[in-house]
Amino acid sequence: MAILGRIGTTVRDALTGTLEGTGRVGNVAIDTIRDTTANTLRSARSLGGDAGHLAQDAIVGTLQAVGNVGGAGGSVVRDSIIGVIQGVGMVGTATTTMLHDVVVGAIRGSSDAGAELGTATQQAVEGALRGGASVGLAAEESVVQVTRGTIAGTREVGGDLTNAARAAVAGVVTAVAGTAGDVTEATTATTRQLISSAAQTGEDVAQVAVSAVNGAIDAARTTGQNVEETAAAAARGAVDAAYDVSDAAGDAVRNAVTGTINGVRVSVDTATGQNRENR
Repeated sequence: MAILGRIGTTVRDALTGTLEGTGRVGNVAIDTIRDTTANTLRSARSLGGDAGHLAQDAIVGTLQAVGNVGGAGGSVVRDSIIGVIQGVGMVGTATTTMLHDVVVGAIRGSSDAGAELGTATQQAVEGALRGGASVGLAAEESVVQVTRGTIAGTREVGGDLTNAARAAVAGVVTAVAGTAGDVTEATTATTRQLISSAAQTGEDVAQVAVSAVNGAIDAARTTGQNVEETAAAAARGAVDAAYDVSDAAGDAVRNAVTGTINGVRVSVDTATGQNRENR
């Protein structure tokens, strides 16, 4: 289990007492977590560390508190992250870098609790982006930092980046659709990050790309987005990122994501790929 610092321990203990007193474990209220986090940060005379690490410690403490009083399902990870981000915003300055750290903390805390990582990762991504939007953080940079946090957290707990890719893209699409952001742009940015990371660590970029497209399709269906356009956006980012690595990687990803995936006809409208096809 992750070792908590002062902030995480205080949040865990305070929140455990609150949950035990209210019996609200099954649906942990965002405002309860927000206020607990803010009060903890205010009462600490010497916080030490930056906002991101404090928030990461707080989210792990929050998840441990939930586990201490019997655990909970549903949207606990998502709502916990939103509450922590808002709590930090009430006391200090929330940053996009902080979003990276809270996603890592959420994946770590969920792994410690034995949670299903795919679901936890999707909730972590959605919560970080919704929480960031609620405190006024820029959407584009938030997506980049949250995706990087997903990759870092998955590696830290020994998870599979292929599975994480599906969860990450689904979380991004769901969150951005919910905040009326540019789903297409966010989806493309996410798959670019995922494929670049997969290539750097020698993972199968084609498999990661297909998983990412599947995540885009899953979320587009549940949020009412145009499924074909969202899938194409995911494919475009994956192909462009792969061609940045090598022609062989680009060709492999292009072939993998072109055609029918999860019942959806996917076309890749990327200038990078077209130029190479026509050479």
